[in-house]
Amino acid sequence: MENNNSTSLTEQKPGEATKCNEDSLLPIVEKGLFFHDSFFEDIRKHFETAIDQILDMWGETKSMNDLMSSFTRVRERNSQEENQVVAFSEDDQTHKVVLDVHDFKSGDVKVRVEDKQVVVEGRMEKDEDDFKSMKSFYRRFNFPGEVNLEAVTSAMSSDGVLTITAPKISQDANDTTRTKGQ
Repeated sequence: MENNNSTSLTEQKPGEATKCNEDSLLPIVEKGLFFHDSFFEDIRKHFETAIDQILDMWGETKSMNDLMSSFTRVRERNSQEENQVVAFSEDDQTHKVVLDVHDFKSGDVKVRVEDKQVVVEGRMEKDEDDFKSMKSFYRRFNFPGEVNLEAVTSAMSSDGVLTITAPKISQDANDTTRTKGQ
């Protein structure tokens, strides 16, 4: 995975995805448009940078007024997995993963915690005339350091951008836990 951000979050894309227990699914809270809803403000710049990289790779002209439209043109021409925007950020309290799931918004997007990782799956089937097509993706994310996996949350913008937030476990919390256990 190419990651130009300073975070050490790693992403795994195994060839064979193992299906997860439905009980481990996280709810996905619905929000407004990604570039307009204040909920996404702290991650927006990272997502824009990831879009810029894909637009540069495809030689697409950028519309500064509507970066998403420029990206949508690329995605419509070539919807391969490497064109799925994924961005990472972290601050003192959280790790965040943001990914474009627009193509799967009308299908099925699932987020779950499994084996100390966050798993995101998307699946969409489309019937057109005599053709039936299916598109899917599967991603696993490992977070560096200690993360409270029981407190992971996910939110999706109305234009199909998924944000996963994983709270860090502070060193103070670790010290308190060890003290109580002694």
